[in-house]
Amino acid sequence: MACPHVTGAAAFIKSVHRRWTSSMIKSALMTTATVFNNMKKPLTNSSNTFANPHEVGVGEINPLKALSPGLVFETTTENYLEFLCYYGYPEKNIRSMSNTKFVCPKISIDELISNVNYPSISISKLHRHQPAKTIQRTATNVAALNSTYIAKVHAPVGLIVKVLPEKLVFAEGVRRVSFQVSFYGKKAPRGYNFGSITWFDGRHSVRTVFSVNVE
Repeated sequence: MACPHVTGAAAFIKSVHRRWTSSMIKSALMTTATVFNNMKKPLTNSSNTFANPHEVGVGEINPLKALSPGLVFETTTENYLEFLCYYGYPEKNIRSMSNTKFVCPKISIDELISNVNYPSISISKLHRHQPAKTIQRTATNVAALNSTYIAKVHAPVGLIVKVLPEKLVFAEGVRRVSFQVSFYGKKAPRGYNFGSITWFDGRHSVRTVFSVNVE
């Protein structure tokens, strides 16, 4: 029943923000979701332990909160076509599916999938004895002008996560700002590590969940 509920929530947001794209609506629902249930207790899995993003995604959506997400992460058609390139689809097949003359980036490897401007972050391979893995995101301000967001990282013990810059400033005329996130797994436990990066401006809380597989 999750699909019809989310569809209804998306339609509700679209009725208020008619110019928002589907990716903006999706981002708003994802980054404002909560990991607590209606009883204000952490979401759990079938084993009655704290549920991770592989089990509950970003959490429970909040349509009312999603009406004012503060920031959104826009994902374009080109981003999705690049994703197919990175995943290994032949360029001719991508052109056929999209009915375009799209050209894949010269460097198209699966590791670049993590750079697609999605509202969550997933890294399939982070080697403990290799340099940090750095990805980029671009946030779009859909709230008031002249706002400043400060990052707060929640990461498991052993996994070092650094955000640069740690502050996003949306001055007058500045609608989009990019930032980088670096993951260091030298002391992290092997397997998937979960956490989040949350941007605060005093009013909005924009949470991006991450999943990092340390090898």
